[in-house]
Amino acid sequence: MANPAGSFIWYELMTPDPAGSKRFYDAVVAGWTIEAQPSGEMDYRMISRSDGGNSGGVLRLTEEMQGHGARPCWLGYLGVPDVDAAVARVEEDGGRTLMPGHDIRGVGRIAMVTDPDGAPFYLMTPTAPAGRPDVESDVFSVDRPQHVRWNELQASDQDRSVAFYTRHFGWRQEGDMDMGDFGSYRFLY
Repeated sequence: MANPAGSFIWYELMTPDPAGSKRFYDAVVAGWTIEAQPSGEMDYRMISRSDGGNSGGVLRLTEEMQGHGARPCWLGYLGVPDVDAAVARVEEDGGRTLMPGHDIRGVGRIAMVTDPDGAPFYLMTPTAPAGRPDVESDVFSVDRPQHVRWNELQASDQDRSVAFYTRHFGWRQEGDMDMGDFGSYRFLY
């Protein structure tokens, strides 16, 4: 894919109740439709937009996944040119691997890691669709409806988090907002 490295290229809602999530998001986000039934062996459902694109997917958390510590949450996928190299750098910098790199046929290579504070996210080297090597993910947009518009990280050590994400993903921190007793709300681009 042609998205710059470090871009958010996919989002996933992990939940033990995809049907309940469908009822909620179908009512809350005008234009989103979560598939009623899973496709394939794994209970994975696409979140489609009214323009024909997708905003992400919904993965059913099985009892086994929950037994290993998985909890309901939204996770972002960061595009990287080499998943395994990115995992190694994350681990060297205090993060850890929750799910080692593996290939998903027709989709790409993914891994789930955490930053040094324990916040989970996916790393992905996607497989471009046949005949479209320069296609870009459009799941994130600050100005288009039905796209994800904001990503937020709660961190116990803001300086360490800013340094981690700028070092590994080419982000930059510009500006902040005084939140009183909560401290400074910092903006990353």
